[in-house]
Amino acid sequence: MEMMKMSAAVHYGETSSGVSVTPTLSWLPDCVLLEVLSFLSVRDLIRSCRVCKRWKRLVLDKSLWRYVDLTPYKLNSKILWHLVRHWLGTGLQTLKLKGLLNSVKKQEFLTPAVLQVLEKRYPSLEHLDLQEINLRSLNYDCIPSTLKTLVLSECEIPLTWFKSSTNKTKGVLKLENLILNKVSSFSNHHLETICSQSSLKTLCLSGTYRVNDIGIQKAVPYLKGLEHLKLNECNITDITLHLIGCHLKNLRTLALVDFHYLTDAGLACLSGVKTMEKLWLECCFCFSSSSIIAVCVSLPALNYLNLNGIFFEGQGIDEVRKSLPRCTVTNAFSGTDSVLKNK
Repeated sequence: MEMMKMSAAVHYGETSSGVSVTPTLSWLPDCVLLEVLSFLSVRDLIRSCRVCKRWKRLVLDKSLWRYVDLTPYKLNSKILWHLVRHWLGTGLQTLKLKGLLNSVKKQEFLTPAVLQVLEKRYPSLEHLDLQEINLRSLNYDCIPSTLKTLVLSECEIPLTWFKSSTNKTKGVLKLENLILNKVSSFSNHHLETICSQSSLKTLCLSGTYRVNDIGIQKAVPYLKGLEHLKLNECNITDITLHLIGCHLKNLRTLALVDFHYLTDAGLACLSGVKTMEKLWLECCFCFSSSSIIAVCVSLPALNYLNLNGIFFEGQGIDEVRKSLPRCTVTNAFSGTDSVLKNK
């Protein structure tokens, strides 16, 4: 009982002798401190290990190093090597890196040796996000075979970067999700090659203007299991919509963003994708409300329709909503905060 009273007194900032005690973070249990430390940036996390031995032990806990974002920092090879060897825990699952492609200093820090260590030391690494990195000096074989998601944003890649591995000792890349944003050198050849080697479930191509109908036509035979597809600023026509409707029968999400030359005839081809749950036609001004209604009512699983950026004359948008009572329809415009919905 006396022990309980003393504990209660300490909890309220006072010992049994009446001496005032100031609460500190050291009173918190490890599980709570770990939760607090999880909100710190990588830089602050490393600095925190200097507080005391207990904090150093907690900072090295692998739970704090599962998702590591290094994009806010200017890295060089020395800093990256130090982080890879001494800080990134074996539980690392997601790693984000930003290079120097768009800066004055063009020297890159990502080397085959670094990628080899990532694969060897971090078997749980499944998501790699690379931004503004020149990959022309790196072979695709260097990419860790543990990856399931690869994100490339404003990176440079060589013509044969996705070429099949000739390294028999290296595991096969189990890539399921490929996301590219403004990778201008990505072409039809790249698309066909990577799709033929992987069982992709997600494919997002944004700002890859070298990809056209021919590339999509060569890739779709390998995309039977694709569930999510986003196309933005690609050089495609109604032919691509026809290919999607004929071949991608497991597609659950389709996002078409900022296309002005697709027509109602192409949109009608999507009516054959009965698994479609979410459809984006954002800033696609060439589709009529009647055509949108005709396609959407033929998709039994559809529960979300994005028509943002499209202005409909008369009662067009109202007719779309009335025709799709079980579907959430959005029709917002840039610069406005309101999003109209119909559930």
